[in-house]
Amino acid sequence: MIINVQISRYLKLIIGVVLLVGCTSERDADQQWAHSKLSSYAAAFSPNGKYVLLGDTDAPARLWDIENNKVIYSWQNNEEVGTTTTVGFSADGKVAATSEQDTIVLWEVANGKPMMRLSFPVKIKSLALSQHGDYLLLALYDRTAVYFDVIENRVLHIFEHDGSPVNSPINQLINVVALSPSGKYALTGGDDWTARLWNLETGKQLRSWKHENSVNIVSFYPKGGFVLTGAGNGQTHFWNIRTGKKQYTLRTSIWPKNWELPNFPSFKTTTTTVDFSPDNKYLVTGHPSRKICLWQVATGNKIECWEAARRQALRPGVVIQAVAFSPDGKAIYSESGNGIGQKWYLK
Repeated sequence: MIINVQISRYLKLIIGVVLLVGCTSERDADQQWAHSKLSSYAAAFSPNGKYVLLGDTDAPARLWDIENNKVIYSWQNNEEVGTTTTVGFSADGKVAATSEQDTIVLWEVANGKPMMRLSFPVKIKSLALSQHGDYLLLALYDRTAVYFDVIENRVLHIFEHDGSPVNSPINQLINVVALSPSGKYALTGGDDWTARLWNLETGKQLRSWKHENSVNIVSFYPKGGFVLTGAGNGQTHFWNIRTGKKQYTLRTSIWPKNWELPNFPSFKTTTTTVDFSPDNKYLVTGHPSRKICLWQVATGNKIECWEAARRQALRPGVVIQAVAFSPDGKAIYSESGNGIGQKWYLK
């Protein structure tokens, strides 16, 4: 019994040291811009890294020239100012999308003019645009995701997450969606604790990956062959599409990679946004706890993590809504829910 008590104390000491060493420090941004007076609901960086599109709270969505700290366009669906809850860009950066409740407007980035206004029978939770913005993948609040042909104005496929993974008799809400760079595949993540891979030509499911909580982020690796998925208050994983096997789990703590992660809150995190470097060798993640982390793609090893500064000291909670590498890969941009945009030079 004495030996067991001593071992238990020793393990607690080790865990305490691991958690202490793994703490993240606040870092001053190299550049900072106020993009909103109060806060934003959503943010997305343009593929060329020049602009950020913000879904502001009770204000028009605004497209900012980042380095010049200048509003290029203010966009809203109609004369009444609404709340833009979802935003995005086509992969070629020529089309932007803003969503208010059940309506999406597609905008031409070159001149700021509306291209098309699309209304749906239910509210839109998240969206993804194809390479040229001619297709949309939407997660809807009716527990479906739809693949939509913008030009033909019709639904091509409807995707659903049945409740069997969580022992539910009803379909579960789909939270997030993503389209592959090739335009051949779709990713969906839902409250059934799964991320699912779909063939966009046939509409058939190809893969399903179980998580430990509702899936809140999905992303394709730009070079193909892999996907990143993550659960809220859980873990974020990198998967091999061909084999379906997990390559690694991103670990913000210094817990050894060959040890199984303990089922303890300090070892779990929520990833809210991700981006890959121009050379595809690194990835950056943003989190609800002001945290930004840089990783090696090949190994999943953490390079560093830091915390974005708060706008107000008495408001500690800051969600990182969007991150992006600069076009030269030497810096990282971040956009926080407190309306602050920041630039971080890589050391």
